[in-house]
Amino acid sequence: MTTNTVNLRQVAFWALLLSVLISSCSTKKNTFTRRAYHNLTAHYNAYWNGNESLKEGAADLRKNAKDNYASVLQIYNYGTESNAQTINPNMDRAIEKASKVIQRHSMFFDKKEHVKWVIRSYMLIGKANFYKQDYNAARRAFEYVNRQYNYDPVSFEARLWLGKTYKQQKQYDKAVTILDELNKESAQTLLPWVVRKELPLVYADMYIAQGKLNLAREQIEKAIPLNSNAKLKTRLNYILAQIYQTEGKDSRAGEYFTKVLKSPASFEMAFNARINLARVYNANTGDKKLIIRELEKMLRDMKNKDFQDQIYYALADIALKDKNDTLGISHLRKSVASSFSNDYQKSISSLRLADIYFAGKDYRNARAYYDTTLMSLPKDFPDAEKIETKTEILTRLVENLQIVHIQDSLQHMAALPEAERLAIIDKAIAEYTRKEEERKKREEEERLQEMAGASLQTRQIVDPTRGTSALGGGGWYFYNPTAISMGFSEFTRKWGRRRLEDNWRLSNKREVMSDQFAEDGSELMPADSLAGGKDGGKGGADFKSRDTYLKGLPFTPESIEASNQQIATALFNAGIIYLEELFDKNRAAEVLSQLNTRFPENESALQANYHLYRINRDLGNEAEMNRYKDAIISNYPDSDYAKILIDPNYNLELEAAMNRVRSLYEETYLAFNRGQYRTAIIYSNDALANYQDETLTPKFAFIRAVSLGKTENQDTMRVELNKLVTEYPGSDIVDFARRLLGESSPGASSSGIPAKEEEEKTEKPLDLSMYKFNPGATHFYALIVDGASVNVYGTKVRISDFNTKNYSVEGLQVNSVLLDNSRQMITISSFNELDKAMKYFNGIKEDTYVFSGIKEGTFEQFLISAENYPVFFKEKNTAAYKQFFEKNYLKK
Repeated sequence: MTTNTVNLRQVAFWALLLSVLISSCSTKKNTFTRRAYHNLTAHYNAYWNGNESLKEGAADLRKNAKDNYASVLQIYNYGTESNAQTINPNMDRAIEKASKVIQRHSMFFDKKEHVKWVIRSYMLIGKANFYKQDYNAARRAFEYVNRQYNYDPVSFEARLWLGKTYKQQKQYDKAVTILDELNKESAQTLLPWVVRKELPLVYADMYIAQGKLNLAREQIEKAIPLNSNAKLKTRLNYILAQIYQTEGKDSRAGEYFTKVLKSPASFEMAFNARINLARVYNANTGDKKLIIRELEKMLRDMKNKDFQDQIYYALADIALKDKNDTLGISHLRKSVASSFSNDYQKSISSLRLADIYFAGKDYRNARAYYDTTLMSLPKDFPDAEKIETKTEILTRLVENLQIVHIQDSLQHMAALPEAERLAIIDKAIAEYTRKEEERKKREEEERLQEMAGASLQTRQIVDPTRGTSALGGGGWYFYNPTAISMGFSEFTRKWGRRRLEDNWRLSNKREVMSDQFAEDGSELMPADSLAGGKDGGKGGADFKSRDTYLKGLPFTPESIEASNQQIATALFNAGIIYLEELFDKNRAAEVLSQLNTRFPENESALQANYHLYRINRDLGNEAEMNRYKDAIISNYPDSDYAKILIDPNYNLELEAAMNRVRSLYEETYLAFNRGQYRTAIIYSNDALANYQDETLTPKFAFIRAVSLGKTENQDTMRVELNKLVTEYPGSDIVDFARRLLGESSPGASSSGIPAKEEEEKTEKPLDLSMYKFNPGATHFYALIVDGASVNVYGTKVRISDFNTKNYSVEGLQVNSVLLDNSRQMITISSFNELDKAMKYFNGIKEDTYVFSGIKEGTFEQFLISAENYPVFFKEKNTAAYKQFFEKNYLKK
């Protein structure tokens, strides 16, 4: 055979192979070679790369998502929106690769897809969107797979993920329906293994989210034998231990916490398991000394420094179970004081301490720790609204009690002989001077240490022979671990441990009221002492001068009377808070009795006596009840209270009359709102002639006046409004009447702003009616900047970088337009779903790179719908739209 013949055969062979490959690339015909080719290339090319990107992103999410060990863990932790945003590039790449598989390799013949990796690619798109927390897009992908490929086993997995999606969206009824269907089918059909082993876990995850822990426990116990992954089994054992602990089954909880410690648990999980082993300690059977020794050993271990708050909480748990409240409170206080980064633990410790004080009726300390709870309260903390309400009640109570204490102290000081009073003041001045000198000395020492530290750093960090750092290698500061360590130590020495947050220099940004008024005249220290005086700050009081302390003392009869009026009002307010908001009848009786004893002629004496009558009636104290009843009838015979006590039926008549006047007011207001001004006038005349109600009568007069202005003339309205102002000066409606008259209220407003200034602020309220809230509309993100101080082009580049990194598959466009002479508006378009727009808004506003060239306070950012955009661009009123945005978008 000649060489030419061999060459011809090789050419023919390769030509034939090439022609087969080329023909196989086509997806137009359903042949074996084409199916084999597309299954092979789809799997080991685009799909494999996309799936690897998904797995890499999911692994990063597991590392970054923080578990909240203060509550029962979820089976799956998908992290926060911020966590999800960090893996957007991975998920977008997975979606991109999956889309290529679908576009290039789909072979759909006879209502069936013959390339299985196309079906898996739709699942890949659904999962990627799920991890991005774009649950609507994920749901559509899983529904499509289930509907379009119901003949393929992958449809079972799609329904499982659909159940997960509904759970994440808190649509639990839909999730249950999906999961129950799968569960029923499992009795007749052998489900894919991945679905069988995960189905009980998805059930359990949903039940934990709903708080149905007993049902979750049953599902977890089913799932453990089906899953061999050691880390997953450790997590499931920990969750079981938590559930048993919640159910009060401490011995069972202890068994599972022990299993966790014998498993490959993370440091944090193992630590929490040890802590909870102590918390499930049984006071009757447990070895208390051994557990306490173990916890104290953990306290001394430096690697547990960041977990000291939890250790102290566990020690408090043991003490409180042993009925040692004093020790328990001490440990809880240490837990709060040592909690720097764990908001949940700080909230739990503060709340438990506050509840103990509240139960013991130590309302001052209870208020302080409820306030601390609120300062660190995470958004998802249970009963946050109730805690806030209780804190607000106790704050008002403490403020009123503080007024009584301060005014009594000032009167006491004013009544002392001058020599004794001046001696106390001089002692306060000496104490102030001593502390001021200590402060200056401390600051001077810190300044010298800083100078010495700077000199040391100069000698140690800079190597003059090379001009670079001699500590751990040259280069930038943040590449130098020794320099970082020195900087951290210096920072900690000066500032202590601080959380990474705004205003970190303030150790307590929400001041907790404490008892500032102790003995020896310390109550004389003015409240603004922190502002400084001649020694502390420019323009303040001089705290080394006696005059500063004497200034506020009530020496004259007028000032004593004003002080007494403050005390009387505060006592009455405190009594009502005790009675009607804290339901502490004994304390209420004590305070109201004190009020009537000290100030028998006070303006609230009648109400105080009636409340004391009711309290003693409810407590079964008949003698005291009758004493207050007789006092009301004899001293206030014409009052409604006296008439009710004499004739019980009078109360029914009074209530009926009040109900009639309320109903009439509702009808009057409704007529006025509808523009039926003559009807409103008739109803108002009827009410003013036949009823007297201190709250509603001025409102009837106001509606009548304005209605007369609408039906007759403005002069008539002005006459009626002036009459209203004169007759009902204490009514809330008077401010509205004054505004209509174009006048200002006398003096300063309650906010402390002069009334004229406040009127000017409120005279023209922002008109929000021009904007319509439509969640289904297309939305833009808008950033308004000062064009003179901001590099708009650079900002657009940074936004484009942000979009490329985190939203590469969304096709977002960045544009800018001149809003007015000084402001430019940068817009990012567009979002067809409000949830996506809100995620974008929440993500970009936290991005330091995007805002690195913009100063705080020089920009505004918000979302705006396509239909509101032209209205805003015409009006250009940023304040009005921001108010609309905050009301409708941020407070959903």
